[in-house]
Amino acid sequence: MLRIAYIFGIFSLLCIIPSQSFLVPYHSELLRSTAIPRTLPLPSLVTLNAKSGKKKKKPKSNTICVNRQARRNFEIVDKLEAGISLTGTEVKAIRDGKMNLQDAFVKPSKNGRSCTLVNCHIGKHDMSGAYFQHEERRERPLLLHKEESRKLLKKTETTGMTIVALRAYFNSDNKVKVQIALAKGKNVRDKRNDIKERDSKRETGRIMKNFRM
Repeated sequence: MLRIAYIFGIFSLLCIIPSQSFLVPYHSELLRSTAIPRTLPLPSLVTLNAKSGKKKKKPKSNTICVNRQARRNFEIVDKLEAGISLTGTEVKAIRDGKMNLQDAFVKPSKNGRSCTLVNCHIGKHDMSGAYFQHEERRERPLLLHKEESRKLLKKTETTGMTIVALRAYFNSDNKVKVQIALAKGKNVRDKRNDIKERDSKRETGRIMKNFRM
């Protein structure tokens, strides 16, 4: 009988099915927390734009030349745009950068119907023959309306102002234009005051740039 009871007890123990919590009491929650999900979220795609080695080209300015002495020696009162009559070799030389307005001024006619640009230097074109060349300092007529030229003549006769050429440039239609201005002559004192004002503005600009947040 004792043998039968002992065999029956062993058999009953072998037939018991242990649970998962009974086998792994401490690691069940750890397995649940560290379980790998079936579907993982896709990583966000980041596009990196590499910088190109070439530098951006600066837009070309339409300015041909500037008369810096005019603003230094004269006080500008009024500005005006005028066309200019040129020959073929003059236009080619201007495109090569051979125009100078340093000593140029505008001379109205006696009847006030037209104006001419005097003492403007345009160098000769290298690729043209001697027969087709132009005079470098010839008087070149400006393209203005009669009313505009008459107003300029009155201003020069009554107030004693001079007409100076400020700059030459190409307009939107690729035509040469000259900016002229009525101006008053400056004294030595006025020039010194202008230099002082320019220096003070420069210093204030530097201070504001350093203390800018």
